[in-house]
Amino acid sequence: MLRINNIGKKYRNNYIFKNLSFTIAPGEMLGIIGASGCGKTTLLNCIGQLEKLTHGSIIYGDNQITKKNKKNFFKYEAGFLFQNFALMDNETVKENLKIVSDDESRIKSLLKKHGIGELLNSKVYELSGGEQQRVALVRLILKNPKIIFADEPTASLDKKNGEFVMEVLKDFSSQGKIVLVVTHNQDFIKYFDRIINLDEE
Repeated sequence: MLRINNIGKKYRNNYIFKNLSFTIAPGEMLGIIGASGCGKTTLLNCIGQLEKLTHGSIIYGDNQITKKNKKNFFKYEAGFLFQNFALMDNETVKENLKIVSDDESRIKSLLKKHGIGELLNSKVYELSGGEQQRVALVRLILKNPKIIFADEPTASLDKKNGEFVMEVLKDFSSQGKIVLVVTHNQDFIKYFDRIINLDEE
């Protein structure tokens, strides 16, 4: 269980959001929606410990996530899927994936399963946006995190590739993982078990 307790984030004297409390259960896929600039990415980053909260706490299981244990949270619990893919552009697909796994046989199998098996030795900068996001998805599968934070993971993709990404994220949640997704695309709301609309907070 991931518990968000009375959290707020302030820049200078203005709150981006404040006094938000909710829980996310294993196996749940939560959508964070709202107008551009409403603080969706900031909220996701604060829950994922990429940005510091102004107030409130994040509790995973029985433990509050703090500065002291944040490193272990990143290493063992959390996985991230970004709009810009966060891959090493000048390295090959294999080199990007070997950061999280040395099992080359499994790497090849997963790349094939996701339709990019022939790209193992290709440089990332040579790939299309859809191919890069599939590599990022394979990286997530190899890491096997318990919580997944996805920030606009379909924003730069066409409809087909966007739906592919959402289906993979939904599969993660069906495995009992916690999945949080920021999106502006109303077509993908159907994938969520629940949504938080920041326009209404």
